[in-house]
Amino acid sequence: MLAAKLNVTPVRDTFEIGSILRKKRKSQGLTLEQVAQHCGLSIRFISEVERGKPTAEFGKVLFLLNAVGVDLYVSTRD
Repeated sequence: MLAAKLNVTPVRDTFEIGSILRKKRKSQGLTLEQVAQHCGLSIRFISEVERGKPTAEFGKVLFLLNAVGVDLYVSTRD
């Protein structure tokens, strides 16, 4: 099963995505400025995502998650 092999966390809202992003960034010792420079995104945008801003552009959020090493999986509930 996929969940057994990976560190999978169910995400129900934007705050949870932001929290995961912040934890991953900090675990790598990266500052907001460093991530912003690497991704070409603004510090403000990254900070807003980490705080769970619900209107953040989804494509940019996916790009940001990928840049810090967070993969997003979608699973349907039966």
